[in-house]
Amino acid sequence: MISRQPSLRVAVLRNYDTPAQWGKDMVESWRTSIQDIRPGSEIEVFHPITNGVFPNAEEFDLIILTGGVFNLILPDLDPWVEKTLDFVRHTVGLQSGPKIAGICWGHQAICRAMGGKIGWNHQGDVVGVQQLQCTEAGRKFFSLDKEGVKSGKLALHKFHKRSIATPSPDFTALAEDHEILLSLDNKIITFQGHPEMTNIVAKGILDADDGAYTGKATEEEVKEMYARFELPHDGLQVLQRVIKWLDE
Repeated sequence: MISRQPSLRVAVLRNYDTPAQWGKDMVESWRTSIQDIRPGSEIEVFHPITNGVFPNAEEFDLIILTGGVFNLILPDLDPWVEKTLDFVRHTVGLQSGPKIAGICWGHQAICRAMGGKIGWNHQGDVVGVQQLQCTEAGRKFFSLDKEGVKSGKLALHKFHKRSIATPSPDFTALAEDHEILLSLDNKIITFQGHPEMTNIVAKGILDADDGAYTGKATEEEVKEMYARFELPHDGLQVLQRVIKWLDE
């Protein structure tokens, strides 16, 4: 008999505010992916950026901090951002609390909450599917050393201007350049890339861009951005591994 894996209760903290369709599609990509991997799972969405409401962490198995646009390099943070960092620290301190996953802005927010520092990308804006090189710990975590698996690399959608300059000492790197981090207590995993992102969501973001990414780009560079959305990626594989990690 095949045992049925338990369903999950997941809280998604949506850290952006947009009326554009991609904003809804991004959340739905989380809902669809998680429910496909663990049927029956419940996903509840919170909007701290607009209403300041956070979940009761102990009621959930996983807290996800989504992407966002607030500049976490700034010394002074908006009140909702301060509250988000406080929420992260509070949740980490719970003895029987949930695990936490941070994505893009969430990756950076957790880093800052735990004592790390954020900086500007040295290579400029990063848009589209990109390869990242896993560390030895990352190759083991994602089982990338198995025969037939490409050599220590993962491909993920990316959409960011800033990145982690100095990680918290409480984390180990699963990918080079602090692209994926896992806390030493195994309660937090964070990604600079977007394992949940689809090409439709990525196109929606760029279609709605106000010049933040396309303002200084040539027509050819913008075409290249759109082309990179169509490249194959390992988002589903990564999400499957994250869900498995919840039971570890």
